[in-house]
Amino acid sequence: MKNNNILFNIGVVERETGIGKDTLRVWERRYGFPLPVRCEGEDRLYPENQVEQLRLIKRLLDSGMRPARVVGLGVVELNALLQDAPENEPVISARLQEFIRLVKTHQTVALRLAFNRAIFQQGLNEFLSKTISPLNQLIGACWLRGEIRIFEEHLYSEQLALVLNLAIAAIHDPNGTPRILLTTLPGEEHALGLLMSKATMSLAGANCVMLGVQTPVNEIVLAAKAHQSDVVTLSFSSAMPPAQVKAGIAQLRYALPQTVALWVGGSGVARQRKADDGVQLMGPFSDLDNAISLWREAVSYPCVDLAALERCRS
Repeated sequence: MKNNNILFNIGVVERETGIGKDTLRVWERRYGFPLPVRCEGEDRLYPENQVEQLRLIKRLLDSGMRPARVVGLGVVELNALLQDAPENEPVISARLQEFIRLVKTHQTVALRLAFNRAIFQQGLNEFLSKTISPLNQLIGACWLRGEIRIFEEHLYSEQLALVLNLAIAAIHDPNGTPRILLTTLPGEEHALGLLMSKATMSLAGANCVMLGVQTPVNEIVLAAKAHQSDVVTLSFSSAMPPAQVKAGIAQLRYALPQTVALWVGGSGVARQRKADDGVQLMGPFSDLDNAISLWREAVSYPCVDLAALERCRS
């Protein structure tokens, strides 16, 4: 049974459930759930049993149900709906199951060694696309089901980051092109997708500089100037509200010189219907390879209509 004496602030609840802060506030007004208590500073604090309900709600939303049907239901009712929900999870290979087991049993060194072996066997590109991309989804699903905790997800992310940074260091070309600056905007704390993008683009011969996460727009502009960046790349997770994603992209695009390209990717971008002028939305990591190739062609042949060229390739 969950201990209702344990209270979590809204930032922790967002990370624990994958439900954005703005969404939590809207549900509170619209549906009367969740029901946080208020501390002296009027900050919202959520009991652990409500966090468990929110995890279940997120799983049902991911299966296609609408918030009005599930928000506010109790744990018993939510679990009953989950029994009837369509099963969307892929078959888990023995390799991925072993990674999950190492995370759940807190075998830090063994996890790092397993990552290194997989890179050696598969190569970095295949490791990212065929191991880490599906593994990230599985870790997220386990997290939502309460099968792994925040510290275990952090263990996974930290060991993967160590391995990827070493792999990137071995292939980094300081004279590579384009010169790419990678970061996230304030409110976006997830760095793993950004690091995977850096690995993919470094493999393609780009010179990548990572600023880390939550960089203010004016600082991104200053950094792009200091590093003479050709491209700025942003990453958004699904926890970021679509309106906030759209506004952040527009603000940065306006602030950057027109000569600096803006590439935007991550699961949070999938909900953006179209890109603003001067912004390129990225889907799978293979889009990054294509974007780099097109950028180089634009530099070599500035009179070529690259939009028409891209249509011909498609």
